[in-house]
Amino acid sequence: MADTFNSYKDLVDLRPLIELIRTEGKPVLYERGEYLLREGDMEKYISVVISGYCRYVTHRSDGSEGVVGFSLPGDIASGFSDRMYRNPSRLAIIASCRLEVLQLPFGYAFSKISEQDRHFTLKMEKAFSRTLFERHLNLYKLTSAERYRKFAASYPEIVGQILVKELASFLQITPQHLRRIRK
Repeated sequence: MADTFNSYKDLVDLRPLIELIRTEGKPVLYERGEYLLREGDMEKYISVVISGYCRYVTHRSDGSEGVVGFSLPGDIASGFSDRMYRNPSRLAIIASCRLEVLQLPFGYAFSKISEQDRHFTLKMEKAFSRTLFERHLNLYKLTSAERYRKFAASYPEIVGQILVKELASFLQITPQHLRRIRK
């Protein structure tokens, strides 16, 4: 498996989907804190991040956010898995800064892509599952410093822009510990 942060991109050819969204998608601008998707809602759109970044969060029992992922420039932003099973989203997608995306309605995008490759959705689900499994293993296999370095190596141009508390939550460490690692 490739050593990139969003490794699903190395497991499935997203070029046709991204090209479709770039060609037919509607540009949408989100300000910091605005939701692309709320927990409990049905995913309506699939987006490609043009600039900025968004975070995927789940809300803990105490109301705090647990960051489970990021979509950065060039990445797909979508609650794909729940939407594929026609379930309300179990996570939220929130703009962490000014975020520019191109969006297409989810059903339209996947019906068009399925015309080209009828197994595309299965490939996407498999790629996302492998990526999440790799991240799960890395929580146990890698130290927090190694997890940070892996993230930083994958996105050197944006790692300094991500809020410390968001990245620390994703890495399952405290913001103070992340600051020590960065030194």
